[in-house]
Amino acid sequence: MILSSLLMSFKASAAVRPTEPQEFRFKFNFKGQSYEVRQKSQSYEDAFEKAAKACFSYYKAGQKLNEEKGLDIIDICANPRS
Repeated sequence: MILSSLLMSFKASAAVRPTEPQEFRFKFNFKGQSYEVRQKSQSYEDAFEKAAKACFSYYKAGQKLNEEKGLDIIDICANPRS
């Protein structure tokens, strides 16, 4: 009985089609400089993670950051504006 329940559960989960990727928009502002990222992904969380990394790379732009500025950029990238 347990085996048949597991098999039915597996078949039900296998029958679910993956959703189409959605486009998510994230806007960031740092010291008057605006940056917008559009990210296609299956989930908001995945899109947010990629957008936050892109944000940090954008605002860092090859600079060597001191701790304060680095933390400011991390804070901005972790809290996009809508």
